[in-house]
Formats: sequence, C-alpha cells, structure tokens
Amino acid sequence: MNKRLTWLVLALALVMACVSSFAVAQSGRGGGYRRGNANRVAAHLRWLGEQLNLTDEQKAKLKPILLQEGQQLRAAHRDTALSPEQKMDKMKEIHGTFQPQIVAILTPEQQDKYKQLENEARERHQKRQGVDRNAAPKEPAPPKN
Repeated sequence: MNKRLTWLVLALALVMACVSSFAVAQSGRGGGYRRGNANRVAAHLRWLGEQLNLTDEQKAKLKPILLQEGQQLRAAHRDTALSPEQKMDKMKEIHGTFQPQIVAILTPEQQDKYKQLENEARERHQKRQGVDRNAAPKEPAPPKN
C-alpha cells in the first residue's frame, strides 16, 4: 500500500470509530472537544443527544461505553509498535467491540438515524480526502518514452 492510501484507511477507521469527531467539528458545537477524553465524551453525547433525541437514561448508559472506547482507540493510535495497517485493524476491532453496545441502547428509529449519521460522516471525510468510493481504482500512468 502506498503511504497516502495507508493514512486514508487509518483515517477512515477513525471516522467509523467516532462519528462525532467529524460531525461535531462540522456543526461547530463541539465546545472543548479536543481538550480531553471527558470533554470529548461530553461533546459527543451532546451532539448525539441532539441528533438522536437521546433520553437522560440513554446518555448515562452511553457515557462509560464511549469513555472506554475512546481510551482504547487512543492507546491503539499511540502504539508505536504497530504499523499503520495494524493500527487500522486494531481500531476496527475496537470499534467492532463497542458498536453493538452503543446500538443496543438505541431505539430502532435511533439506530437507523445513527447508521445514517455514520455514513454521512464517512462520506464527508472521503470528500475532504478526495476519494470517490464509486470510482474505479486508478491505473498507474504508462512510462513516457
């Protein structure tokens, strides 16, 4: 894999792991989102609460899940022993562990909306990276004679 593609794949894993990291930034309502784990979770819950109309009980159940997921994702991201591909795989694994826990707290309507938000965030990220999911992979240019 070339370096740019590796970073793109790693970035996509982060998108999947944390929808709000992009949506909060887009909405401008993140507050202290980048200042620390507790602030990130609070901002994420505020944003999800607005988007999904979460109850206080749902927010209380989601908070420890999001805290733990964030801690594990950051640890994987900071692990210098892992290659970028290994980091991506680890982040996908972490996300896969926590995603069912998050979705289980939501109503069926909220689950549908949550999936939609994830897809929209992924698409926004891909546009920013200049990736067209529907385009065929580019062939290398033939050498000039």
